[in-house]
Amino acid sequence: MKGRFLIWLLFFISSDNFAQELLPFVENFTKTDYKGDNQVWNLTQGEDKAFYFANNHYFLRYDGVKWERYSLPNKTIIRSVFAHQDKIYCGSYNEFGYWKRKKGIMQYFSLSKGKNFFKGSSKNEEIWKIFRANNKLYFQSFNELYIYENQTIRKVEIPFLISYCYVIDEQIYVASVNKGVYLFDGKQFSPLSKWDAIFDNVIHGIDRNQKSTYIFTLKNGVFVEQGNGLTEWQHPLNTILKKEGINAAQFYKTDQLVIGTVSNGVYIVQLKTGKYIKIDRNNGLSNNTILNP
Repeated sequence: MKGRFLIWLLFFISSDNFAQELLPFVENFTKTDYKGDNQVWNLTQGEDKAFYFANNHYFLRYDGVKWERYSLPNKTIIRSVFAHQDKIYCGSYNEFGYWKRKKGIMQYFSLSKGKNFFKGSSKNEEIWKIFRANNKLYFQSFNELYIYENQTIRKVEIPFLISYCYVIDEQIYVASVNKGVYLFDGKQFSPLSKWDAIFDNVIHGIDRNQKSTYIFTLKNGVFVEQGNGLTEWQHPLNTILKKEGINAAQFYKTDQLVIGTVSNGVYIVQLKTGKYIKIDRNNGLSNNTILNP
């Protein structure tokens, strides 16, 4: 819980922290506080400013004062949450739908129930990520996409095993487990051959900052798109990240980069100066593992 929750708290970092070598404030929450499971797989912030968590068997809501705990009707593990308008979309085992607040409590509405999506080769799918692109909502497992548009849902089988999808400028980048990165146009998956430098890598992040696209790999550090190919990120931290492994990464505004590692805490990089600080169990965290989004 604490590792994934940390990413939200770090967004209050200012450049003064780097100038004065101060660490940002970190607050840890225990199971006693939120009365749920240890693992948090995903989080999102709703338009009501409350935070929502995929907490294994529980769906949690925290408004800064009070915790609320809910379960899906079938009691399955919740892997993903995504806020859009007044709904919190939710992905689970052979199930996806949304939560909506009514009369002061969260109520669940299934989108997949009765649709026969999870049959045959699809009988053991888990929705690990939910995202929006081109005015459509996408529910992603490691093998399939379920595209929600105009009250209808279309299922697309992915012809290879993937880690996650990433959206940049309304384009959907599909990171395979060992076949590189593909672009999905709504119908076809087209390989990005110019990114062959990351072929056979597990991708844990694709993001853009200042017109440059960054690719974050699990074991081989960070790559940056340059011209018609990729080059390794020219920063001393990249050597460290190759040893520690990257689980999650995200730019904050245009001048900071937050990187969560497999087992060694979080790095916050000031891009203008190249300086970085590290937060781990020695100075604030109660868990060094930062889960991917």
